Amino acid sequence: MTRFRLGLVGAGRMGQVHVRAAAESSLVEIAAVADPIAASRLNLAGNGIKTYETAGDMIEAGEVDGVLIATPSNTHVDTVADIAARGLPILCEKPCGVTAEEARKAADVAERYKVHLQIGYWRRFVPELKQLRDDIRAGLLGNLYLVSCFQWDEAPPANSFRATGGGAFIDMGVHEFDQMRWLTGQEPTNFRVATSKTTFAGAVKGDPDAVQLLCDLSDGSSGLVSLGRRFPPGDACWTQVFGTSGFAEARFFWPPDGEAVFLNALQAQLEDFVQAARGGAPRGATASDAVAALTIAEAATELLSRDLNKAEGNNVR
Repeated sequence: MTRFRLGLVGAGRMGQVHVRAAAESSLVEIAAVADPIAASRLNLAGNGIKTYETAGDMIEAGEVDGVLIATPSNTHVDTVADIAARGLPILCEKPCGVTAEEARKAADVAERYKVHLQIGYWRRFVPELKQLRDDIRAGLLGNLYLVSCFQWDEAPPANSFRATGGGAFIDMGVHEFDQMRWLTGQEPTNFRVATSKTTFAGAVKGDPDAVQLLCDLSDGSSGLVSLGRRFPPGDACWTQVFGTSGFAEARFFWPPDGEAVFLNALQAQLEDFVQAARGGAPRGATASDAVAALTIAEAATELLSRDLNKAEGNNVR
């Protein structure tokens, strides 16, 4: 079968990771890249990939079968709309906008033009998490008490990013919210937030180093999302599930093996997208899943903002 020719919009860090992930696939290739920054294009031109300044130029060349969007989150909706109007299937990096309303707009425009839109929540393609999901759905852990999802980074990003990235619940938490919904088939509600005052490299207004979200799940169990900016062992993600018949822990992204897990999951996600674009049944996240994750992230961020403002007011007094 001919390899699916994927056009990449956005040649930054995440875009280049996707190029690496696709390199080992027999189903899909990154055939072209569009990025307005010449240096970014130059980094990939050496790989034999055709480069363009704009997505429009890339598509008009007529050499791509679908598009992967890896641009900054605040450009996702406009980019989805541009590609959808040209009739090509789209794999958009998470979170597909920075608000639930933006994700809804992306969903609406994809529906209007009848194109497949998939969202890049790659954890759905991690074998360890897929097995855990199957075990939960099969009742092997019994009725659930608690599902805990952790994402802790080795070191905080630049303060300039933290000041403008929307905070941990938007920047990091959407992965955990999608993962919790996907693993359990339950909807989180009744959110409560706790923060730590501990800092590693100095406090950043509106973005504590560690935040926790506790919620109810629709089956009567509880959910916990734990996000941290400083984890000395290295970037790590793991989940724990407590049930009446068992306990499971999946350290699915754990140093020093996290990168290999990440690349393998991205490759599986790309190949699933290709199958869906060719008419197969999709297994990846939908635009509706993106809306759900961002809705939770917005609610959590609002609660966090209230708590931080209240604490600041108390300190002033």
